[in-house]
Amino acid sequence: MSLRLRLTMLSGLITGGSVLLFATAFYFILQTNLLREVDQQLRERADIVTRALVAGDVEIDAETKLLPTTPIVEFATPEIYVELISPDGQVRAASDNLANDRLPTTSALLETARSNQPVMGNVHTERGDLLRIRITSIQTGQYAGDILVVAESLVPTQRILTQTRVLLLLCGILAFVLAVTGTALVTERSLAPINRLIRTAATVATTGDYHKRVPVSQRQDEIGQLARTLNELIATVERTIGQQRQFIADTSHELRSPLTVILANLNLLRRDLEEDERDLSISEATTEAQRMRRLVNDLLMLARADAAQVIAQAPVQLDQLVTETAAIVARQTTGHTIRAQVEEAITVQGDYERLTQLLRNLLENAINHTPPDTQIDVRLRRADTVAQISVSDDGPGIAAEHLPHIWNRFYRADKARARTMGGSGLGLPIVKYIAEAHGGNVNVVSAEGKNTTFTIILPLTEQAEVAVGETPPAESQA
Repeated sequence: MSLRLRLTMLSGLITGGSVLLFATAFYFILQTNLLREVDQQLRERADIVTRALVAGDVEIDAETKLLPTTPIVEFATPEIYVELISPDGQVRAASDNLANDRLPTTSALLETARSNQPVMGNVHTERGDLLRIRITSIQTGQYAGDILVVAESLVPTQRILTQTRVLLLLCGILAFVLAVTGTALVTERSLAPINRLIRTAATVATTGDYHKRVPVSQRQDEIGQLARTLNELIATVERTIGQQRQFIADTSHELRSPLTVILANLNLLRRDLEEDERDLSISEATTEAQRMRRLVNDLLMLARADAAQVIAQAPVQLDQLVTETAAIVARQTTGHTIRAQVEEAITVQGDYERLTQLLRNLLENAINHTPPDTQIDVRLRRADTVAQISVSDDGPGIAAEHLPHIWNRFYRADKARARTMGGSGLGLPIVKYIAEAHGGNVNVVSAEGKNTTFTIILPLTEQAEVAVGETPPAESQA
């Protein structure tokens, strides 16, 4: 069942129920008020007749047994009846519109009235007409003990109620039709933008054309918000697919080079080579295999980042980590001077191995992109509630147009040189991931042709403390 049909049916049910409830309440209130008015008129007429009989203002003709209309002229209407019944149950007098008929009363009603309890109710005549009847007893005067019966035809009241029922029914049907029709038109118009969204989304899903966008109007309602949100979703999917395709292409390209070298050297090893040539082939294949292993490990690290896997959390002495990592990298490189400066002992919460990898990546990046015989400075210091690790070099710097992209995977400012040096373009993205996984961040400041400084900012733990009574800031040089 479509949403339009459900909304139309719901509107019809609500409208129909509301109209039915209103019509029922209105009808019963009208009926009650009309009967109350008839009862009031009967009481007043009975009181008038009673007072006239008690006062002796009415003389009853013994032959005709008719109550004179004067001074009770209001009883001349054919739909108002008056009957006076003697204690023995005989009709003493009646209004002339009754002729020879009697009002339909029972002995039980008469006995109730004789006990000085007025009786009010509805009775039917022999012709089937409905009367509203009031029966009272006369307590004083010459007619004491007689029963006075005053009745009024309810035919006019029934006629009014019947006309009211017909009118309410017609109005209810009209209101129901208008509500259903109006709801159907409004729903169709309101759902038209959603139908366009559905068609556009279906086209994008079927054709894979993620450049397509759903039409967005200037309306600020929920449909406009839905259109904008859907466009953002399509843009995100488009961007993600583009990144995935680029990632696959870059990964394939990066893996192809070492695999090509390894296969070439394996083919050479099948030949009868000299010992030094054989050793060279093995060395080249080993180097490329290690490069490929590093690449796979980096990809695994980024895959964990995409899966939002939680890293280990333990106290880490940053001062010790910085000093040891700088010393290890310095021993493994030649032609560069690495100087580590630790201002104080600092503890953070995190993963020791990942933080070590972060610093190694920055140092290796500086080594790969700076000329020999230059110095690389590593500095650890505390700034308010964070720890800062900065890695500075005296290299050529990074051009301004490259700075926004250096955190992208496989991005290289100097592609040829970076690949020659063994870089995969994954080092800085991993640095960014590790820093953010520890609740920190990383930024870079570079002056083209002069230097570059990467700064890692990590939050301190509650147990972080400054070493007291120790030697002044340590500085190591390799």
